Amino acid sequence: MSNTMRAVLLSLLAAGACLLAIASPARADAVAPKSAPAFRDSVGVVTHIVYYDTAYANWARIVARLDELGVRHLREGVYGNPSPQWRDWNERYYRAVELAADRGIRFTFGMGRPGDGGGTIEDRIRVLSGRLRHAAEALEAPNEFDKYVGGPKWPSVLSAYGRELYRKVKASPALRSLPVLGPSFATPDGPARVGDQRAWMDVGNIHPYTGGQSPDPKHIRTELARASVTAGSRKPVWATEAGFHNAMRSTVGQPPVSERAGAVYLLRTFLEHFRSGIRRTYAYELIDEKREPRLRDAEQHFGLLRHDFSRKPAFRALRNLITLVGRSGKRPQLRPLRMRLAGAPVRRLVLQKPDGTYLVALWRDDSVWDAERRRPLRVRPGTVELTLPSAGRVTRANPIVSAGERRLPLRGRRVRVAVAGEPIVLHITPKRLLRTR
Repeated sequence: MSNTMRAVLLSLLAAGACLLAIASPARADAVAPKSAPAFRDSVGVVTHIVYYDTAYANWARIVARLDELGVRHLREGVYGNPSPQWRDWNERYYRAVELAADRGIRFTFGMGRPGDGGGTIEDRIRVLSGRLRHAAEALEAPNEFDKYVGGPKWPSVLSAYGRELYRKVKASPALRSLPVLGPSFATPDGPARVGDQRAWMDVGNIHPYTGGQSPDPKHIRTELARASVTAGSRKPVWATEAGFHNAMRSTVGQPPVSERAGAVYLLRTFLEHFRSGIRRTYAYELIDEKREPRLRDAEQHFGLLRHDFSRKPAFRALRNLITLVGRSGKRPQLRPLRMRLAGAPVRRLVLQKPDGTYLVALWRDDSVWDAERRRPLRVRPGTVELTLPSAGRVTRANPIVSAGERRLPLRGRRVRVAVAGEPIVLHITPKRLLRTR
């Protein structure tokens, strides 16, 4: 072969290599999505039906707001004391549960704690295996027993109660199929003081409050490590409380955040938790319990709704996110999404909807609130470029603002978006689906 021919051949090979590099699927990774209905199923909220002297007394209006929000999982206590003086209390509670259950809402029921007056374990099992069986989807061991009871013997008392609860639930033909959650803890060393309880629970339980900070992977890993002390490392984990309060003049406990910052952090919480493998997270709580205009009592300002039922930004943001994810319970046939991200560092969660389209949630770790000075922080937008070889259409939504979607230009299989403090959601329709519509 002559030098001239060799040069021509090498030139052709180089050109071909360039073309292959441009068209190569290696320029985009095959990203395994999670189920969008499973994400929606991971969203729950805490309510307090029996707080009859609070906003929860208007339970019919509470259920209407839950319908609007789109949440179908509540965390509540259950009561079964058969004494005559408890009859009216119980009946009012049972009717409230039934009203929500008739709308498709299901409950994780807290099974009380030793000596709380609401009935024995047997009393509660009787109620749940009978009248309220259709409303129950999970049962929970005592809530923050280390905080509310304390004393030197609380670990042994809690352990004994958890063993009794698990044995009796699994001995009940009506309830044995339901998962039993382990206890939650309020103190950092609570799990270590109780020790290994994995034989007496099906699901681990955490309360990963961030103290007014943005949720981040390191914090979640720490909380999951604490859960593994009692639940082991192989059981699923639920976060039965997580949230932020807006008592801006509070000086004790967790620092407050503004209502807008709370909305941003709440969405990040659900996204980060699901991405980290936490099967369900319950926002604490649905509504501010009592009117407290001084903004000093944090316990009265954790709600997604204000005491007068007006919607906080967190309520609207979560409603918008659920709307974008969709309310269908049909599970999709998951197919990898070819995608590559470049540019500003972001967190991501890829979901697939039952119709075959994808949602890519993008968010930053950056704080949007200065917890010490109690003022908002601006997050400078960063540009992210997504390579999407199979995309036929891409839209963008900001659930903090609305559930509305705006189409983005798709040039050379790439799309660019700016990501600042607020999570955004890209809705990606593959070309193959556009051809069949």
